[in-house]
Amino acid sequence: MTVGKAARDDTTSEFFDGTARGEFLIRHCTACGQYSAPQADQCHACGSTQLSWVPASGDATIISWTITHGRSVPDRPDSVTVLAVAQLAEGPWWWSQIEGVQNPADLSPGIPLRITFERPDGSEAIPVFQLAAKEM
Repeated sequence: MTVGKAARDDTTSEFFDGTARGEFLIRHCTACGQYSAPQADQCHACGSTQLSWVPASGDATIISWTITHGRSVPDRPDSVTVLAVAQLAEGPWWWSQIEGVQNPADLSPGIPLRITFERPDGSEAIPVFQLAAKEM
């Protein structure tokens, strides 16, 4: 399965400006210094709404995952998509596809990931994960 298209709106505009530059932006609380996921409207730690956008490192580790199988099509390999919940190096969790997994049975919690971007059919740049270690 390929990554689906996304469209920006008023609340996602800054996030997608970042992805267009190759940056994964998260929210940083100016009151207490904690990081929150991009969709946060207030700090998860102190409740402040004083959040700024900052680039994340792009590093993450697998927390959990699921494997979805597409419909079988004659004369084509079966479609397999790996969807993961991962903890960003800065602390928040993010969920997305993991691209390029050769053997999903080898996945386990704690495997390092890296955020990259795909631009399906000319839409917004969408963050996806890739395995940081190329052993799988």
